Amino acid sequence: MFNQTNLKRPAASFAAVIGLSLVLSACGGGGGGITPTPDPKPDPTPTEQAGLIMGKVTPGQATSLQPDELPTTALVSAQGQFDLNLPNFAQMTGTYASTLFNAKDVFGCSDDEIQTYTAPAGLKITPVNFLKNETSQRFIAPVNQAATTYNFKAWWFSNMDATVVFKANCLVASKIDTTLNLKRGWNVLNTDFDFGKSTTYAVTSQPTTYIPWVKANAAASLSTQALAANVLEPWKNLPQYRNR
Repeated sequence: MFNQTNLKRPAASFAAVIGLSLVLSACGGGGGGITPTPDPKPDPTPTEQAGLIMGKVTPGQATSLQPDELPTTALVSAQGQFDLNLPNFAQMTGTYASTLFNAKDVFGCSDDEIQTYTAPAGLKITPVNFLKNETSQRFIAPVNQAATTYNFKAWWFSNMDATVVFKANCLVASKIDTTLNLKRGWNVLNTDFDFGKSTTYAVTSQPTTYIPWVKANAAASLSTQALAANVLEPWKNLPQYRNR
């Protein structure tokens, strides 16, 4: 016998499929309603501290000034003022990468004199402790010109944010016990050599006015003795840097 039920089943199945599609569309289902996940944004470029030295010398003492190992030069005005822009991070880690060295060595102490050294692996430093004029005379920026100690501001480039803990009893620099929180880029440090007693370092803010720079051999009563011991380049007391 002819079965009408068998004829109704395909139509009922078709209606069920259409109904399900409508429900999915209403609920945001189906391939057309899926919003693709956006690509992650790239990490922002890490910040860096720019290096700018604003200084003044006695008029006539220099027509230009530059760091010892970096070929960046500032012209000195008739009033003795200068603005020296130090290389940025990309330049320091690229073009001038040869000026970077291990942070531990910047203090000029041999391994057997160091009691504590803690710093991130891969930390590299380039210190600028003095500038030289066109006749290679050295100039420093004293922190306190009235002090009997040999003191000056220094600009240290760091290739990363880092905390450095350093404690030593060195032949030349005497006792050092310091913790330095360095930022990526250029950092300003107040440096004080109390010759034969201790050396201190303290991170400070970037000067925003023209600060005095004086001839390095006229900065303190102990300057001649201190300069003879590489006070401006203590790392040169280490054998691996003596010919640098």
